[in-house]
Amino acid sequence: MDLTTDINILIVDDEAESLSILKRLFRKELYATYFASGTEEALRIVEKLNINIIVTELVLSGHNSTISFIDTVKRLYPDIVRIVLSSTEDTGLIVEAVNTGQIFRFIPKPVVPPHFKHVITEAIDYHRVLVEHKEMSLQAGKKNNYLTSINDELREVTTRLRESETRFRSMNDAAFDPIFLLNDAGRIVYANPAAESIFGYSRQEFMSMSFSAILLDASHPGSATVSSCAIIGVHSQGTSLEGIQKNGEKINIEISTGSVLLKSKPHTVLIARDNTLRISEENARLQLEKVQRTLESQIEKRLLQSTLPDTLKGASLGRFMLSSGHLNGDFMEVIMYDDRHADIMLGDVMGHGVLSALVGSGLKSLYLKTVAQKKHISTEPPLLEDIVTEMHAQCINDLIELEIFATLFFLRIDLQAMEFSMIDCGHTATLHYQAAKGTSSRLKGQNLPVGMIETQEFYPVKVAVAPDDLIVIYSDGITEARTQDGSLYGEERLFELVEKYHDTPADRIIKEIRHNLAMVTGSETYDDDMSCIVIRIDSQPDSLPLP
Repeated sequence: MDLTTDINILIVDDEAESLSILKRLFRKELYATYFASGTEEALRIVEKLNINIIVTELVLSGHNSTISFIDTVKRLYPDIVRIVLSSTEDTGLIVEAVNTGQIFRFIPKPVVPPHFKHVITEAIDYHRVLVEHKEMSLQAGKKNNYLTSINDELREVTTRLRESETRFRSMNDAAFDPIFLLNDAGRIVYANPAAESIFGYSRQEFMSMSFSAILLDASHPGSATVSSCAIIGVHSQGTSLEGIQKNGEKINIEISTGSVLLKSKPHTVLIARDNTLRISEENARLQLEKVQRTLESQIEKRLLQSTLPDTLKGASLGRFMLSSGHLNGDFMEVIMYDDRHADIMLGDVMGHGVLSALVGSGLKSLYLKTVAQKKHISTEPPLLEDIVTEMHAQCINDLIELEIFATLFFLRIDLQAMEFSMIDCGHTATLHYQAAKGTSSRLKGQNLPVGMIETQEFYPVKVAVAPDDLIVIYSDGITEARTQDGSLYGEERLFELVEKYHDTPADRIIKEIRHNLAMVTGSETYDDDMSCIVIRIDSQPDSLPLP
């Protein structure tokens, strides 16, 4: 049976011709399709029908905001799979739609029918997974309720069994953990065979001892807690103490207590679980995590990062790279053509882990290979747009197949012409501080991240620089860091800090940014990698500064 017959798809587009084409495209499909020419009509349809998938044009004229419509659908009908299609080249609008509506796919116009239908099929499969997951969660909830009721019944059974000393002793004699029975004075009146085996005392020897006698430090606060429980019959879980065996060796134990009535008198049941194996396993786990963090740090340093040049005539550079402690997709590469010309590439691959690191390393290698091939043809530095175009052609199919994308930023420093060029593929904005005017400019490119769409054209943005100007490049790990009140660190705070210290060396600005980040966030460890490069144009262009 084809389950697509149960699927309802709503398509929203204010262009009559587009709606007509889409109607013809889906007229023979088994799933039901509905069409709306605006967001108001679309919401009325969603309220009346069980819509499973919405495909909407990103830019609808004469209607309420499409972004608001997508957000409303996500909030009121979270199970609806959301797809956006559009011919717009407004990168900011596309990114806002992705972030606000958590869309399943973005499809550029004009649509390719086979690809469009394939995306719809994937959306149907994804919707089924969501529905199945929801049903499984409901079933799990029912089972948890059932288990809770069983646990309640078991508590009642346990209460009834407290009156039976004989059954209590036979049950605990077979237990693997040491079990003690203490009277209201804290003295041992029963110890099971496991207690004899682990602590080394015989049952007769236990009968003449208080429980504190087998604790290494009877003055420990945990010892007092156990003693209090023994006297007043309070239940205690998971108190960790150091015990001492008959031969004098230490043993770490975890104490759990409860109370029973035996012969109408309150007694404390005390379980002393041997923690030796658990501690050993925990130490092994911590050691493994330490080794893994060290390995990831080495991978990041050796494969993803590069050193800044110290031989540029006419500029000084400063940088910091802060790792989040696990593999991310942040990477950097620098190419020096001569002492006046250099290229810097920064990138950030979506997600975390080994795949992101491998993709980042691959993009670095592809960048170096592309530049080397083009330099072999000509002794002059290759055009920045030619490098990016060739890189994109070489990697786009693989990135789309892997369903992964990366933001990339390419910067060319030309200190002979006193200008820099940049191509921005979805990266954070670049700050240009103009010393002569005392103002800052926020520079942002128009290209989408590499891996999102198959075809892009790349054109560099060229900006003239003058002595004492600053160029600041940074990753979103900085601007999206959370402050102590939960807000974002943001671009404005970063820009104000750069302007405040604009007349100081590049390294000093870097130190101030790091210090301010730690102060505002209240931490020196972060959820995402952070990177920042400050380039200062020298007051005397012929100088040879060292960062």
